[in-house]
Amino acid sequence: MKRWLTLVRRHGWPAALAAVLTLAAVIGALWLPREQARLDAQRHALATRRAALQPRTQSAVSSEGGAALAASLPPDSERQARTGALMALTTELGLPWPRSEFRYQADHELGLAQYRVAMQLSGRYGALRDFVAEALRRDPALALDSLRLRREPNGTLKAEMAWVLHMKVAK
Repeated sequence: MKRWLTLVRRHGWPAALAAVLTLAAVIGALWLPREQARLDAQRHALATRRAALQPRTQSAVSSEGGAALAASLPPDSERQARTGALMALTTELGLPWPRSEFRYQADHELGLAQYRVAMQLSGRYGALRDFVAEALRRDPALALDSLRLRREPNGTLKAEMAWVLHMKVAK
């Protein structure tokens, strides 16, 4: 300890600081690669466990083409009720009644129909996000085709959404 004190007196505090920083750099150079390897192994193990825990979802489309998918869709006769439920959800979540446009398209050969609903909503981001999540949760045959958000100067969001209601029709 005496030797260190005499070295500090002789060379001053900058030399002592340089020695301490050099020692810290050497310790860091030895410790950091080992710690990085340990963290990489831990990250890999967690990713492997997550992949094992995630359920395997089977595709609705089987080898028959789209027969299983078409059979799982709701009938075309429920179109108005499904559209009404989508519109009612806006008021349920406190959003203003949307301005909407509707377009129906059916392919009788395939037995499938699409009912496109374009709507414009305005509100808080949280309410719009909840609306999209709840609509998709309630109707499994509903798809969000596009979503465009625009922030207004007063802080509200204007959202343009395009939904597609998938249905089966009689051939």
